[in-house]
Amino acid sequence: MFDTEFFNAEKDDIPCHIKNGSVKMEPYKMKMFKYPALVRDEIIQNMDFADVYLPELNVDLNSDSTEDCILIYNNEISEEKIMLNPNAKPRKQEISGRKHMSELSVVDLVKHIKRPYEDPRENLIHHLMQTFQFKKKKLRCYRKMDESNDKYLLNIMETFDKVYVSNVGNRNWALTPEDFKVFCKRVKDIFFCLTLKEKIFKFDKAFESEKLYSHCDSNWLDIENLLARENKMKHLQLTDVTEQDVNKILTQWINGTSAVLNSAWFYVLNGTSDLVIFKDIAAKKIDEKESKSDDTDKKCKIFKIYRKCDGKEATVSFTNRLITLYSF
Repeated sequence: MFDTEFFNAEKDDIPCHIKNGSVKMEPYKMKMFKYPALVRDEIIQNMDFADVYLPELNVDLNSDSTEDCILIYNNEISEEKIMLNPNAKPRKQEISGRKHMSELSVVDLVKHIKRPYEDPRENLIHHLMQTFQFKKKKLRCYRKMDESNDKYLLNIMETFDKVYVSNVGNRNWALTPEDFKVFCKRVKDIFFCLTLKEKIFKFDKAFESEKLYSHCDSNWLDIENLLARENKMKHLQLTDVTEQDVNKILTQWINGTSAVLNSAWFYVLNGTSDLVIFKDIAAKKIDEKESKSDDTDKKCKIFKIYRKCDGKEATVSFTNRLITLYSF
């Protein structure tokens, strides 16, 4: 019986994973940037489509900016990343526990790339996006973004499919309205996971995103006229809101114009009450006979509401602390 083991005889060998006497070959890691530009371009031109179609591009802005990186891949046995701080000193290839880890330098890599941008980080990210067909492109922000130092990302932020923002674990990041403004009009899909020590402001600017998520704490978001501001929003998800907040958003949906919002999830602070949620709202409760599903949870209350401008219907359901809205 063999113990699980990861080994690499040479830097460019194909890594193997051995378990219970069987050998599992891991996907080959092509060290593209070590080749001269003409050779690299020739390789890419002769690749099959599957070779250049990669799962994800993940750019991480960590709480310590010297640790900013592009995470190329990360699994149980292997991790490789490109360090984005020009002054960072990548660690040599090493094995931590049973995980093979490798770091590359943005400064070293861009020596092989001819691009028009002054910032080497912008050159590299543009090159990756134009060379490989990523299924998803994500930006994960764990620190305050700086208008000057992070300009290269602000310039291309709209090319990311999803942006994740969190200050959890970063005690030095006390968010201000300016921290939210940098994402306005730049992101289609944004996820906030925030803890705010002091509730000193309500953010009332439009993100103009299609999907907006707020986890842990949503108290920073101004609920008043939210749907009028976010007139491009298709999905909304808020955590730790009040029943009164939900009532305001439902009222906005009913009284508003033909907004594109078609789904929303709300997690309320305390137990739900339809008397509060539907205050001053004409809602029709669906009884068991009218329910289209025979397995409808009897503990789940389901209502229909209608938008005044066009009669569009939405289904609102809630159990305990979860409230959902769907409109198609």
